[in-house]
Amino acid sequence: MLDLNSTERSSAAPGGMKKFSVIEYARAQISNLNGGAGVNNLLSQLNESGSEEIISIGCSGGSDSVFLVEYVLKNFHSLKNHLLILHFNHNLRGEDSDGDEEFVKALAGRKGLQFYGEKLLAKPKNISEELLRNRRNEFFERALEKFGSQVLLLGHQKNDVAETLLMRLIRSSSAEGLSAPRAVAIFRNSYLKLRPLLDLTKEKIENHLRDEHIQWRDDRTNSANDFLRNKIRNIILPKMQEIAGTFDVIENLAAAKKNIEEASDAVDFFSKKYLAGKNLSGELEVADVKHLPIALVKKIFTTFLAANGFDVRGSYVNTFLKKMIADDRTAFSLGREKFAKFDGARFSIAGKNKPDDWCIPDLQIGENKLPNGRILSIERVSLTANLRKDLKSIDVAKRCYAAGGEELKISAKGYKPNYRYVRFGHSSGRKLGDIATGENFSAEVRKFLPIIFLDDKICWVPGLPVSNFFRIKEEDKEALLLTYF
Repeated sequence: MLDLNSTERSSAAPGGMKKFSVIEYARAQISNLNGGAGVNNLLSQLNESGSEEIISIGCSGGSDSVFLVEYVLKNFHSLKNHLLILHFNHNLRGEDSDGDEEFVKALAGRKGLQFYGEKLLAKPKNISEELLRNRRNEFFERALEKFGSQVLLLGHQKNDVAETLLMRLIRSSSAEGLSAPRAVAIFRNSYLKLRPLLDLTKEKIENHLRDEHIQWRDDRTNSANDFLRNKIRNIILPKMQEIAGTFDVIENLAAAKKNIEEASDAVDFFSKKYLAGKNLSGELEVADVKHLPIALVKKIFTTFLAANGFDVRGSYVNTFLKKMIADDRTAFSLGREKFAKFDGARFSIAGKNKPDDWCIPDLQIGENKLPNGRILSIERVSLTANLRKDLKSIDVAKRCYAAGGEELKISAKGYKPNYRYVRFGHSSGRKLGDIATGENFSAEVRKFLPIIFLDDKICWVPGLPVSNFFRIKEEDKEALLLTYF
């Protein structure tokens, strides 16, 4: 039996184990594998194929993961010689943490299974659920790579599903996020996470262990309400059950998660169908994308970003898509001196993320394309009585009427906070940065905001009224109509 302690990591790996294309199988069958039945089907394939694939099981020593070890041994006999028990000692509870490790190591020994563990020696200063989860996942990835394993089994069960759904609802997660945890998930494009117990409740698992006189380790910190998950488990869910009466809250939340998962899968299916055969490198033609459901547009756009190496916060994506649907053209920063834009026909990744450095010195009558992907249209119009009425109700974010003769030079520059702007009805200028703050222009809006000049004076900034220098007077017969879209 391979038995490595948590402070020393051997470079030895189980020998004589050939690879089985479990990832390829999962990719081909992924739509049929979700749910406990799907996981069992995949494990059965491994069990019956004579595969020597190393199957890793994450085991904390708690009831769920102990049950998982027993479950696999009882139902998939041929896998026993290829099981690897993985344990990560967070080292946060002193003797209790070490006791968990010893318990799992002893469990593996009694069952004749391979064991590998690591111990977190440097305790983090600021402990959070996310940090601990990340450390554990990093350990799993190291272990899988080390031993050539492509499959990791985890003991998440139906109560975990309910808790995760509530946590992610609180955090306004996407449909994809609300679908977690999934029974089958491919991660890092190389490994499988399998969760065979999602159809079982915590109560059923622990009752079975008691009936079989099987011991497990209880983590006393689970009863403390330091973390959000514990608060949901210990306070919110019991209160919900009390209010719900005869409705089974755990079962119904799990069913709701399943409905969301199915809807998310449908969006994923149709986005892949839309993107089939399209080159996602740098630019994506999507002239008809606005006519698709917003969930599908979002999936197409985030898939495009991911293909170009960008993982963007959902709030940014939502803002971008709202602007795209309203205005046809928009852009936002991706960091790393890049920005995403939509010009009415395509998504693209543009170069340097410094739009405030640009200048177009000589704009022409007609449509002018700006570096931020938007269009500035310039027309000369006669100031009729009806048009003068329009002056009082225009949307200053999109249109501006400015007085000015034909001899004036029209130019545009990127936003700079030190530019001085003389607002309509004022005699002196103020810094644009101060005005933008007062008008609640976001940092993203400012980054891509064009400043329109007539000769050397600012005429218009979309979102603000025309500059006082160029306001329409009674004696004016003609005006420039500037439209930004």
